[in-house]
Order: sequence, then C-alpha cells, then structure tokens
Amino acid sequence: MKGDSLRYELDISEHLFLLTTESLRLRSNEVKRYQTLANLIDDTISIDTPVDDHSAETILEHLAAIPTDGNIRIDLRITKTSADSFGEVKQRLSEKLGSNVSIGDALSVLLFHYVVGQKATRILKRLGLDSVEESTRPATSDQEAGDNVFPLR
Repeated sequence: MKGDSLRYELDISEHLFLLTTESLRLRSNEVKRYQTLANLIDDTISIDTPVDDHSAETILEHLAAIPTDGNIRIDLRITKTSADSFGEVKQRLSEKLGSNVSIGDALSVLLFHYVVGQKATRILKRLGLDSVEESTRPATSDQEAGDNVFPLR
C-alpha cells in the first residue's frame, strides 16, 4: 500500500483543524462508521470534484476566515489516485483564484465544500424538500415524457 499512496505533512491553523474535525463528524454520521481525514478525501475527491460551485469571492472569504497555516501538524496519507485528483483540484482552484493555492488551502476549500453540501442537504430534508431534485429531473423515457404532453388541436 505504501507505493500506492502519497503522504502530506501539513502545519495547519486551529480554525482549519476544527473544520477537519467537523467534516469528519459529518462524514462519520453519514456513513455510520468512524472516519479519518484520509478516508474522507479518498471517498469524496475525484477529478470531477466541483470547485465551481462557489464563486472566487466566496472561496477567498473562506480562506480569509479560516487561515490555513498554523502550528497543528497533521499527517495525511491518501491514495495515489486521490492525490492525482487532489492535484487537479488544486490546479483548478489556482486558476480560478488567479494565484497559487497551497495544499492546505485546497484541503480547506474541499472541506468547506463538503460541509456546505452536508449542511444544505440537512436543511432541505428539514424543509421536506429533499425529494425536489428527483421531481425536477427530466423524464427518462418517452412514456414518462408523454405524460406531460397535451395534444393541440
């Protein structure tokens, strides 16, 4: 497994540390198993991880509110595939923000995105709107589409 993973040693701020623990709490509750930061990243990151869901301004505000660098050392070992995806996400974030984004910054934005998505899902469920996505999907067959068509004379 050592050859199939990459290791990152990061010195993060207390604020970012709290974001990691909140993300792990949410993920553990979601999958009903204790999770690690590596599990969370390995399970949720891909080349297609959306970084365009939030505006550059929102991301910059997040990075200002949650400083990345600090004195809490974390050791993160993720799969090579996840590391490749993580690098791609980091590059896309750098392009979006017009400046070089650190590994810690990219991690912070990914966790921010995860927490926001989890909180939004929870709010929609409380409002009874958790099935809205399914009801707004286009019909998948001619039969279903035909149910919504009224003939004109």
